[in-house]
Amino acid sequence: MTVEKRKLDIELKLRRTLLAAESWLSKKTVLSIGKILTVTIFILIVLGPILYLLLQIIVNWKEIQTAVFNDPILGNETFTIMLKSIGLSLKIAAIVTVFDIIVGVPIAWILARYNFKGKNILDTLVDMPMAVPTSALGFSIYLFWGTNNGISRLYNSQVGFTSQGTMLIILAHVAFTFPYVTRSIKGIIMDLDLKLEKASRTLGAPPFTIARMISLPMVKEGLIAGTILAFTRSLGETGATLIVSGVYQTAPVVIVSWMKGLKIPTTAFLAFILIIISLLLLTSVRIFARKVGLPWNTVFPRFERKLSSKKVARTRNGVSLLLFFVFVFIPALFVILFLFQWWNKSPFSGDPQAGMIYQVFQAPDRKLADITQALVTSLEIALIVTIITIIIATPMALLISKMKNKKLKGFLDTLVDIPLVIPSSALGFSIFFLWGTNGMHILSPGFMMMIIAHVSFTYAYCVRPLIGSFDAIPTMYDEASSVFGASKITTFRTVTMPFLRNGLIAAAIMTFTRSMSETGATIICMGTERTIPVLLVDFFEASTFPAAAFAATILIVISFILLIVLRSVTRRTKNE
Repeated sequence: MTVEKRKLDIELKLRRTLLAAESWLSKKTVLSIGKILTVTIFILIVLGPILYLLLQIIVNWKEIQTAVFNDPILGNETFTIMLKSIGLSLKIAAIVTVFDIIVGVPIAWILARYNFKGKNILDTLVDMPMAVPTSALGFSIYLFWGTNNGISRLYNSQVGFTSQGTMLIILAHVAFTFPYVTRSIKGIIMDLDLKLEKASRTLGAPPFTIARMISLPMVKEGLIAGTILAFTRSLGETGATLIVSGVYQTAPVVIVSWMKGLKIPTTAFLAFILIIISLLLLTSVRIFARKVGLPWNTVFPRFERKLSSKKVARTRNGVSLLLFFVFVFIPALFVILFLFQWWNKSPFSGDPQAGMIYQVFQAPDRKLADITQALVTSLEIALIVTIITIIIATPMALLISKMKNKKLKGFLDTLVDIPLVIPSSALGFSIFFLWGTNGMHILSPGFMMMIIAHVSFTYAYCVRPLIGSFDAIPTMYDEASSVFGASKITTFRTVTMPFLRNGLIAAAIMTFTRSMSETGATIICMGTERTIPVLLVDFFEASTFPAAAFAATILIVISFILLIVLRSVTRRTKNE
């Protein structure tokens, strides 16, 4: 027997073994067990910590009641702090969301309906703040608005345009929430059927009236979804807020502060309140998005015809773009300019020890080693989290995509979105509460707990693009494979997987980027470990701004590269 024949026999045996295994795995009983396991993992990692947090609040209610409402020394001062922090968070989120809608809707319209040079560049710039870690964004925005290195240099001021506090928090939150509104609307506008708009034009309706009466009502679900995402993202933000808040504490910052002070019962209560608020907002999207119509059915012909003129349209678009660059793009990336200003020395005193080179590479406290170690930790966690999340999220995406029971499908689809809206600090605390010494006693704060926390809040970012990929696969390929006698697992391996390539890449990049950027949950679960977003916050608190700028620039460059790759994959998927 020749060597080639032996190899062929071995290959045939392996193939038969593989097909036999796939045939066994395709049995109804085995597939049912797989579905149960998929849902169980989701419940354990994502829903389990939240449910355990609720259970512990109920069990320990007397202790929580005493600590929050009837403290022997403070009385109800803790509850007052809770209400103030939640009120501040809600007020900031509302203001930020209104700005996002006013500026984001026109820019989404520009990107969807206009063709011009540099459109792809603008499209990428709009996405940029969403990819950059919020601690880096917050630091950049603080430098731009809150110090004399930024915009105040234009009028020779010795202080920043605004100090740390509510205004600076709003400016920071605008930068990273803005893309959520724009992205939620742009795709829907591009997919709208233009026949109704063309028919309205033939009847003499001006463009503004057409947009208000026909186009916008058809994108209301995207508008509401983007609004809720922007609102909840602002409500739950921790990294940027820690840098720009000063003495003003939003609810997520209070969670981190109380957690550091080991105030476990009060932290649990506040975390659960934030989770409930976020879940109510998510539920409202599902219930009211299809029921609530946009107002103002009355038409004002003369006024709306004036608003439809080319001059007004150009002015509106120009103002929207100007606001985007002034309040979002330039402040978000100003840290790079600051880094060059402070590269060798202080631009004000000329002191070389105040420059980035000395602080990072020459100072005795070894900041370069800290940055390197933190970067390696961040990359390791993001890579492990991406692999784990892809493995456990792909079956869930397939389950939701192929589910025939619409009510159950909608319910499961809603549950998957929970990590998108829950503040990461609250979710991180619930992970700490379940897996740590207060719960299952399995993990201590550190590397492994951070991985579980990151898997929990990145889960939805992985499932969402994969559901879209599964939905886009023509059913005729699966049907043809079944006709030829292939098992379901064999069909998945040979037919479905090739179609998922780009979707898997997109999901992996989104998961990796989200893990790299997280601050709030990481601070709660990190122990002695440090990721680079957390290290950036440490540098800021130590007032070593050039070193912080160096760390922030590293994060921005990594995020930008991943964003470009993601957009390339997405564009290729659409073309295919």
